Amino acid sequence: MCEDLGFEKLLGEEGFFACLLGRSPSGAGRGPLYGPDLPVVLLTGGPGMGKGRLLRAVRDHFATKVPVVYLDCGSPVYADRAEPEPGARAAATEALVEIARRLCTWQGTGGSFAFPRLFAGLAVIATGAADGTPAAVATEIERYEGLPQKRRLPGLRTGDFWKGMVSGSIQNLLAALAGQALDPYSAAVSNALLDALFQSLAPRGRVELERIYGGYPGAAGQPQHGLRNLAADFQARGEARELAEGFLFRALREDLEAAYASASGWLRRVGRPGLLLDHAESPLGERLLRAVLTDRRGGQRDRVVIVGTARRADGGAF
Repeated sequence: MCEDLGFEKLLGEEGFFACLLGRSPSGAGRGPLYGPDLPVVLLTGGPGMGKGRLLRAVRDHFATKVPVVYLDCGSPVYADRAEPEPGARAAATEALVEIARRLCTWQGTGGSFAFPRLFAGLAVIATGAADGTPAAVATEIERYEGLPQKRRLPGLRTGDFWKGMVSGSIQNLLAALAGQALDPYSAAVSNALLDALFQSLAPRGRVELERIYGGYPGAAGQPQHGLRNLAADFQARGEARELAEGFLFRALREDLEAAYASASGWLRRVGRPGLLLDHAESPLGERLLRAVLTDRRGGQRDRVVIVGTARRADGGAF
């Protein structure tokens, strides 16, 4: 089918996607296109032109060689998953969790990924759970239990960067919340959560959260303030929620970037990770693309390859 549609040159050993992802379908290394100033690739045009089939072909050709995740942004499944807890979830956050969970089970070169930076943001927006009680927040946080943990590679000393978060911090967070008589929706719930989160981290982990969430609008370099502002913006809905969702997408990409940039990642990981966003003209797809385009326009760099499809002649409003 790929040959019939003329995809073979795009998907081949020396083709565009091999150079974009830095790895060929056979696993050979390729000099990556563009360098650190990585663009977003958007495939546009009307229905029936093969854009979705090309995206799925990219997944099928490369997903065993580099970590590539295909996401159908037009699917209602993410909104459906968010519906039971609209104050703590959204279609965008459910899509990010789906991406992270798939990469947590990546079994290719370099091994699985962990998402402690994303987890911190998801944990704090869990304070918007319907009942607003510590027990309800704890139950919501449990959904993300696997995200900050990484499968250890044989013979690799992982160090203590995220000590606590990757070895029992979730249980500590849940115990801290469940063990206190806090009023529903009170600031004490989020304060207890933040205290437990930061107490569980090694010093370098705290520094890393300060770098990321200390940069959230209005945080003034204070990560606790940034996480509180993130949660408040998420609860506010509208444009404020979109800002929070975009920042969580940045946290996910920061986790991927850190996995590649670390000493062990430099030795073990190859190519570039890729996110394939089908039906990116949908509301969910537009939100994700706007977030990454805004970040890259503002100088926020990462090595994550973003390829989207838009079934409109103009590509959609991005």
